[in-house]
Formats: sequence, structure tokens, C-alpha cells
Amino acid sequence: MSIWTDLTPSKRCDWIDLLRGWAVIVMIQTHTVNVWLTPGLRPEWLNFLNGLPAPSFAMAAGFSLALSTFKADGTLRPFWPDTAKRLGFILLCAYALHAPGFTFADWTVLATVQKQKEVYKIDVLQCIVFSLLILQALARIIRHPRVYAWVALLLAVVVCLVAPYVWATGVGDGLWLPLRGLLNGNSDRGLQALFPLFPWLAFPAFGSFLGGLYRWGRTEAGEDGLARLSEAKWLAGLAVLGFACWLFGSTYQKAWLWQGTWIQTAPGTWLLKGPMGAWTWNELTTLHNTTLPSVLNRLGWILMGGAALGAIEKLRPRLPGPNLVVAASHESLLLYMLHLNMIFGVMLTPFFVGLTGWDWGTLGWTGTLLLAAALIAINLWACQAWRNVRETPLLMRRLQRYAVSVLAVWFCIGGWWTFRHFLRSPELAKEPYVFLNAARARKGLAATPDGLCRDPEEYFREAELQKVKLSPEARTEITRLIQSRKESR
Repeated sequence: MSIWTDLTPSKRCDWIDLLRGWAVIVMIQTHTVNVWLTPGLRPEWLNFLNGLPAPSFAMAAGFSLALSTFKADGTLRPFWPDTAKRLGFILLCAYALHAPGFTFADWTVLATVQKQKEVYKIDVLQCIVFSLLILQALARIIRHPRVYAWVALLLAVVVCLVAPYVWATGVGDGLWLPLRGLLNGNSDRGLQALFPLFPWLAFPAFGSFLGGLYRWGRTEAGEDGLARLSEAKWLAGLAVLGFACWLFGSTYQKAWLWQGTWIQTAPGTWLLKGPMGAWTWNELTTLHNTTLPSVLNRLGWILMGGAALGAIEKLRPRLPGPNLVVAASHESLLLYMLHLNMIFGVMLTPFFVGLTGWDWGTLGWTGTLLLAAALIAINLWACQAWRNVRETPLLMRRLQRYAVSVLAVWFCIGGWWTFRHFLRSPELAKEPYVFLNAARARKGLAATPDGLCRDPEEYFREAELQKVKLSPEARTEITRLIQSRKESR
């Protein structure tokens, strides 16, 4: 029997596992490039590629929900305790990543007003959890897997159609801060959501529609014990659907909003009036990722990529050893948390930057790619090591208790060397800590409104004294940052 005609019902969806695994690997590369590559070197195609991991994760989460929420007979699995606890843990991790820090020092002497607001920033994990909660509620209201799949598709389309209007100037401004970012990514009170529900809810909703189709075609067995579709036919259909989404999205993405007639409503104020409404120039430049064609364009690439990964998995020779991509998929939350803490919690600390000179935007392509490869290798090693530990539950529980103990000790002692560093070198601070002006006074420096230096030469003198390595590009960026402080007074 060929893979094209094999109707054995699916027990595991390989293509979605591989898609999720590659998404987390590309995400590590994305954050490495965004942090260390010199500004201006990144090509546009890489920017687009680096924008695909987040929607891939979101789509995969919705896909898995459609398969895990409904049992084989079409009834619902209970929400409590397993699903609720899992989503609650992910949400706790999501908000912990945006907390002022994991130490007492971070919450006191190193805290700032902006850092405290950052707790409420809606990032990809928050977006996925809130989207899954909405879809869970929808599934439990509808209580029928096929009807649920089509309603999820309708929800995805409606969210995309509504999203541009939710992003209009002033919508949601002043709303309670923990809820504000769920609406749009416009700046409000110094906070800007990275992944608001409009339009990002569309990705898990569309994923739920696909999950419902996969359930109908590949996991449900008829009276003869066979599925309706072979895996090969499913992957071929997925590729065709992806191509159709990409074709529609790429054809209409620019014309969706950027068509109509410019009208002047007041001196110096113009609106582009078209079929989708009237928009200011500033609104149009922020809406390019919120429209239905934009969402379908990205979905198209994701689905075609997922179909290709599934086909390769079916045809490739079996290799010895663990599949690290699948391991990354199964431990995606671990890798997400680990690589972010490695980059932003360790490698960008003043102490580490002072040792290496690897500050924001200071590396070329060679250094950035080597660093990305090293981070990916370390994260995949940790992922597989943890999977091995999981096979011995007693060892896993013991290590978890040790980890909690280490975190408790770190909470007490961590961060104080950063406080000492800026107490000694307040000129190098990039955050307005409350003690900076007192530290400046100790060194005979003039006070500033927020304690941050206003003279680039002052910064460079102290950097040279502390042997901080700065590339010409880094010096240019620091000069721009310090001069912007003067202009914002």
C-alpha cells in the first residue's frame, strides 16, 4: 500500500509537530538577529521569515485544541483540572517574562515605572492563552466538533475584518491596563502590545478549523476502520489551501486599504477614503499586518511550509538518535523561556556586555550567525536532556524542587551587582533608576531630570574607563539615544 492510499487513521500529527519545532528554532534565530545584528544589515525577506514563528505557534495551538478538546465520540473532555492548569501555568510564565525581574533587587532599587507597566504587555504567550480560552468557551457552547470547526473559521475571518477598525486612533485608550493590549498595538501610557487579539486571534481560530478538518479526514475511523483521507492526500490539500491563501493575500494585501481618494478634512489633515473606510496616513502605516489579506498571506506560507515538512518526514530515511525538532516541539515552552532568559536575562546584562562587548546591534553577519547557532545548540541540548529526565519521574520531581530552591536563593542575592555597577557608573544606565542622581552627585556630575546622562562624551568616557567595547555602529546608536533624551525634555 502506498502512502497516497494508506487510510490508517492518524494517531499523531507529524507535520504540526515539525512546524512547531522549527518555529521555536527559527524564533531563537529571530531574537538573536534582532538583538545583535548591526541595524541596516537585515534583508526584508529575513524580516518576513522572522515574522512567521509567532503565527505558526498560534495556529498550531488552535489546531491541537480542536483535536484534544473533543473525544473520539465527539463529546467534550473536561476543562478542569488538566487543561485549566496547563493554560494557567503558561499564562504565569507569560507574565513572569515581563515582570521587572526575578530578584528582590529588580522589584526595588532596579524597578522603574515603565518596567512595572511592562508586566501588562500582551506578548505571544498571553495572546495564545487568551485565544485558547475563547476557543475553549466556544467549543463548550457549540459542543459539536464539525460545527465548532466552521464557527472557528467564521471567527477567524470576522476578527480579520474587524481588526483595522479596532486599530483606529484612540480605540481602547485609557482602558484598564491589563486589558488594554488585548485590543490593538497602538501605544498607550508608554505601553504597546506586541500580539493583540485583533488580528492574532485569527491564527489559532484558523488552526482550530484546520484541526477540525484533520479530525474529520484523518483521525475519525468509519465502520471499516479506515480514515477518509490518507496523510499524503491531506498534505497535498494543505499545500493547495496554503497556496490559495498566499495568492489571495499577496494579491490584495496592498490594495485592501491603500485604495480610494485622499480628502482634506482640515488644514494639514488628510484621509484616504475607500471601500474599507477612511484612514489617516499614520493609521494606514500601522494597519499593514492587521488585514485579512495580510493574515492569509502569512497563513499561506505557514501551511505550505507545514505541508512540505510533513512530506519530507514521510519520505526521508530514518536516522538514528532522537529527533531534536520533534523534541523542540514537545518542549516548546521550555525552549521559549530558556532562550529569552539567556538572551535578555544574562547576555544583555551590563556585566556580560562589559566582558564581551556584545551590546545591541554590535555584531556583523558572521558573529550573529555563530551566536545564533550556539544558542540553538545549547537550547536543543537542554531540551533533549530534560526529555531524558522526564523518563524518570522521581528524578524530575527532585530536580524541580532543587530548581525552586535555586530560584529562591537567586531572588535574594541576584541583581545586586547590577545595582552596584550603575551606582559606580550612572552614566552608562539606560533605565531611569531612582538612585541615579544620587550616584551622579557622588561623582560630582550634574543632576538630570531622570538621572540618565545627556552628554554622549560623558557616556563614552565612562565606557572606556570600565573597558566596555563599543563598535562604531554602537557608538552611533548610543549617541542617537542620548540625543533623543535631550529632545524629549
